[in-house]
Amino acid sequence: MNTNNIGQKLNTESFILYILNRLEPEKSDFWYLNKIAFLVEFAYMYFKEKELSGAHYAAINHGPVIDKYSEILKDMESRKLIKLDGYKIRLLDSKPVEVSKELSDFINPLIRKYSQMTHGELKALTHATDSYQITTMNEKVMGNIIDKKLSNLETFFDDTNDESVVEDIDLPRINFDKLAKYEF
Repeated sequence: MNTNNIGQKLNTESFILYILNRLEPEKSDFWYLNKIAFLVEFAYMYFKEKELSGAHYAAINHGPVIDKYSEILKDMESRKLIKLDGYKIRLLDSKPVEVSKELSDFINPLIRKYSQMTHGELKALTHATDSYQITTMNEKVMGNIIDKKLSNLETFFDDTNDESVVEDIDLPRINFDKLAKYEF
């Protein structure tokens, strides 16, 4: 499948194939696919303020997953794009999904970064996201679709650690005579 998605939003199937083409075979499973797709999509929304794909994400007990991923993958298998082998997903059509260089330069490092994490690390990260916590009401309600606009809350994506120094001149001045006095 040589889907041309240069300069446009990826459809869910193309996004899945794009990710699977970049995962090591032992990590090409439901778990990694769903977690990486969520994190890459939400990082893209955080930085670019637009959707990367047409995928929607459901908040379930195991964290965010591509909504109806099982049905999508079974359809892809029936069209001989992938082979489902238990929880593993094997690519049958490894032709690359074409995207712009700008897009691949942005998402490929994210796919590499998140694919190096363990299941436990990915679970902890995705369960701790504000978008997942808000959608599940702190993991009390499952099954709702996570609003991609909530990606703006995920400040951990901006890991530049750029701590700005505030000059003393820019700090507010406190008039200590006007402060309430407290007795201990």
